[in-house]
Amino acid sequence: MKTIGILGGLGPESTIEYYAYITRKYYEIQSDYAYPEIVIYSLSFQDFIDAGYELPDRVKAAIEKMHLAGADFVVASCNSLHIVYDQVFQETPIPWVSIMDATAEQIKKEGMKKVGLLGTIFTMGEGFYQKALARHGIEAITPGIEAQKKVNEIIFTELVRAVIKDESRQFVLGCIEELKQNGAQGIILGCTELPFLIKQEHTSLRVFDTTIIHAQKALELALED
Repeated sequence: MKTIGILGGLGPESTIEYYAYITRKYYEIQSDYAYPEIVIYSLSFQDFIDAGYELPDRVKAAIEKMHLAGADFVVASCNSLHIVYDQVFQETPIPWVSIMDATAEQIKKEGMKKVGLLGTIFTMGEGFYQKALARHGIEAITPGIEAQKKVNEIIFTELVRAVIKDESRQFVLGCIEELKQNGAQGIILGCTELPFLIKQEHTSLRVFDTTIIHAQKALELALED
C-alpha cells in the first residue's frame, strides 16, 4: 500500500475533509483500520494568498519534504494551487496527482463536454483550469467578473472558516443557474471549500465535488498493487 502525501493548509478545513474521507472510505471498503499512511504538509495560507498562489519553488520544496517523510505521491487539497502545476509536476521526486485531471476523468465518464467552473478568482480567471480541461476535450465556462469577485469573497471570508450563510448559497446557486442557461451540463465546485456550501441536493445540475473526486483518486492510487 502506498503512502499518501497531502499538501494542505490552503485552507485547513478542506485538508481535514481529505483526511476524513480517505480514512472513512477505506473502512467502508475494507471493514478494517489498516488505512493508508498519510503525510500532511500544511503550508502558510497567507503567503500563498498574497502571491496569488504563484509560489512554485515553495510547492516543490514542500513536495520534496513529503517525499523524504515517506510519501509515494502527493495530492494538493486546493484547486487554486494548481496554477503552478504545469511548472512543477515534472520536477518533483514523486508524482503530483492533479485535481484537474481527476475531475476531468469523472466528467468524461459522464459524457459531458461543457461544464461550469466555480472557485476562487484565481481558479476561474487565470485560465490554467480551462487549459487543463481542454486537454481532455472539455470546455469550461465561468460567471462574469463581478460574480467571480463575489464568489471569491464568499470563499475567503466565509468558507475557509467553515462559515455557511444561506444568502451566500443563494448567490452561488444563481451563478449555477446562469451557467446552466449558457450551456453548462454540469458544475465543477473548483474550490475544495465550495462543497461546504453547495450540495447536489441544492441543484438539478450535476455537481462535481473536487474534494471527493480527488480524495477518492488518492485512495485508489494508495490501494493499487
